[in-house]
Amino acid sequence: MKTVSDRIFELLKERKMTQKEFAQRIGIAESSISDWKKKRTNPVSDKILIICEV
Repeated sequence: MKTVSDRIFELLKERKMTQKEFAQRIGIAESSISDWKKKRTNPVSDKILIICEV
């Protein structure tokens, strides 16, 4: 079963978007994106809608 983070990184790859660009567009630190990739944390619920829009 895929996690939300797994799906985010699949979509970033498909759209050829960097983690840095994605972080800037959703207004969070790039280190947070890195933590998602390393499965240390997950996106917080108040950012999910913004993530979906991006």
